[in-house]
Amino acid sequence: MIYMPDIDFEKYLEDNEELKQKVQLPSDFADKAVQRLTTGNHLTGDTLPWSKTWDKFRFRDGELTIWAGTNGSGKSLVMGMTALFMQNPVVIASMEMLPEATLARMVRQAAGVSNPSEPYIRDILHKLDNKVWIFNQVGNVSQNALFGMVKYAARELGIKHVMIDSLVKCGLGVDDYNAQKHFVDKLTSLAKDEKVHIHLVVHMRKLANENETPDKHSIKGAGEISDLADNVIIITRKTLNIDPDSTEPAGFIRIAKHRHGEWEGNWGFWFHDESQQWIANPSAGAIPFPAPNKQWSANG
Repeated sequence: MIYMPDIDFEKYLEDNEELKQKVQLPSDFADKAVQRLTTGNHLTGDTLPWSKTWDKFRFRDGELTIWAGTNGSGKSLVMGMTALFMQNPVVIASMEMLPEATLARMVRQAAGVSNPSEPYIRDILHKLDNKVWIFNQVGNVSQNALFGMVKYAARELGIKHVMIDSLVKCGLGVDDYNAQKHFVDKLTSLAKDEKVHIHLVVHMRKLANENETPDKHSIKGAGEISDLADNVIIITRKTLNIDPDSTEPAGFIRIAKHRHGEWEGNWGFWFHDESQQWIANPSAGAIPFPAPNKQWSANG
């Protein structure tokens, strides 16, 4: 884990010569077109941590994913867990949590226990260096600083995923739907231009009851938030007091929009209290870090 230094991000918004390179020949895209037609677009890009999702959904370069859920649903927790297991480098802009709080939760998820030892904590954080970066900003952030940070992260650090938590911290009025539309539209353009995947956390209206199924129309704010996004992931959790031995899923991840893929649907999950991980079945332990099939010990 590395904090981003004090950088003039806005200089990355200056005009440049890139527009001249946007008019290209069909053959310039031959390799990528072949990959989509032979491998399948749904099998390219970084995955969610759980193997049961790998043949259904991926995070591809140049796309915007909305992570939506009600308060307490676990959307930030699940997104952070996803960042932990990404193969490509990630920058987390969590304006709702202190950096140390974000990282403490990720360390707990990586260690698989609630009280890892100090050597283990330091070893995990060392292993996260150059894999996870932190945009050290708590509270509202200007849109120009955020847009400039995305360009800086992509161009200077080789970042492939930018996680923004959340929309309400980006200087937008809750009822200013036009501004929300323009902000999300700018993020979609940035993702394509910089060849990164941008993840944006948004809030949903409170459900009438536990049996109500949220969808992309349940997102608070402008309808264009989901319309402009490439993907919409909805996180739901039944209750904070869950029987760990229950055979019924405690939470769900729903792919509610998948513009360039072929699958939409739900996966059920259970909560592993010690690690704060979401797990794929009630009998599974925490997913090993740094990869789902590989674990290591502190100083080893």
